[in-house]
Amino acid sequence: MSIEWLWKRLGIAVGLTGLAGVLWAASLWFDAQRTLPRHPDPQAGRIYALNVHGIVVYQTHAERKHLDTIQYSAIALFGASALMAAIYQKFMRPTR
Repeated sequence: MSIEWLWKRLGIAVGLTGLAGVLWAASLWFDAQRTLPRHPDPQAGRIYALNVHGIVVYQTHAERKHLDTIQYSAIALFGASALMAAIYQKFMRPTR
């Protein structure tokens, strides 16, 4: 097992994890659109607006933070995978 093989497989795994995270975040957006209130509810803490394709719903700070964490982590993983692919292409790709 060579370092090239390991690097390639690790890059694919990171990319798939990032893609799964993006899909998970999208499903949370649409779930929020379906279940959260359309008007702010200060007593429940639902004052943070979320615009889902033109439909504004309100969520709590914890819900917003959770969604942002998933989104940004997934984007970072996907970006890391792209960087790994570029490094593989530049330095490790076997010559034919």
